Amino acid sequence: MIISTVGSHSALQILHGAKQEGLRTKVYCLKGKESLYKRYRVTKNIVSMDSYEDLLGIKPESDEIFIPHGTIIATLDEKALEIPIPIFGNRQGMLWEMKREKNLQLLQDAVIRTPKSIDAENIEQPSIVKFPGAKGGDGYFLCTTSEEFESKISSLLEGGKITKKDVQEIQIQEYIVGVTMYPHYFYSIIYDRVEMLGIDRRYETNVDALGRISQEQMNITPSYKVVGNQPLIIRESLLPDILDYGDRLLESSKRLFHPGIIGPFCIELALTTDELIAFEFTSRIVAGTSLYIAGSPYSKILFNEEMSMSRRIAREIKMAMEQRRLEELLS
Repeated sequence: MIISTVGSHSALQILHGAKQEGLRTKVYCLKGKESLYKRYRVTKNIVSMDSYEDLLGIKPESDEIFIPHGTIIATLDEKALEIPIPIFGNRQGMLWEMKREKNLQLLQDAVIRTPKSIDAENIEQPSIVKFPGAKGGDGYFLCTTSEEFESKISSLLEGGKITKKDVQEIQIQEYIVGVTMYPHYFYSIIYDRVEMLGIDRRYETNVDALGRISQEQMNITPSYKVVGNQPLIIRESLLPDILDYGDRLLESSKRLFHPGIIGPFCIELALTTDELIAFEFTSRIVAGTSLYIAGSPYSKILFNEEMSMSRRIAREIKMAMEQRRLEELLS
């Protein structure tokens, strides 16, 4: 069995986890980026590409399984669903992730508290503006009035940082003041359970170095582009709610895009003084899981061995092969 992925995002972890479970590995890499995967010796099978769209013309090997991550969603958008390699997970989950209205629908169907949505014409409070796709926060901005919103949108359009299509799919939400956290869930078809393997926080380009109230006074435009991740262990009393959110989201996904989420997923959360609020979900491996290549405290308790998210994916594939249930994991 060959585990393949695109050379970006969490590829090092994905390939390492597959090797830990004795599976062969393969990476599709943009030309000029091959040295990283050679240097870390995670694969000898490197396929060079001119662009990510080359993935759509790939002829897969007969025993190849592709692990999707954020880069293919950010670069290919809905074309990611057309990758001609069997994918670990439900392709429809990627569509529900990348479409803001579907993303919100799933969270609301799960009866998970989300920020209030705001129309561009009615911005009268601190609000955050988000664009479609898995772009790691790139282009997000804060505004407090409709006039400020229009000014910043015009500036981004003129600078070529967003497109008119992005503006059509924009999402404006009330700005939530709280501690952000990203739980890493895994739904196992083999065990029929949701596992929570770790939690991270994101480190964003300059917003984490600014006081969020004084940023305008400093005449610095805050950036929410993610540049790294930090590990997070939360109070044990919060874990039941975190686990409950994962269970509820899974059940909603089964109702809305059968058979629902398979394998890794994540919910972007903020903890205020009295509640957990969800901003969005992702239906594939997130970059923050790479913090725990040697396992997290939570995965150590659950498995009593080093268990990264990528190794958990590979383990699920191996167990499914042994039980002749592999088709249940793929789409």
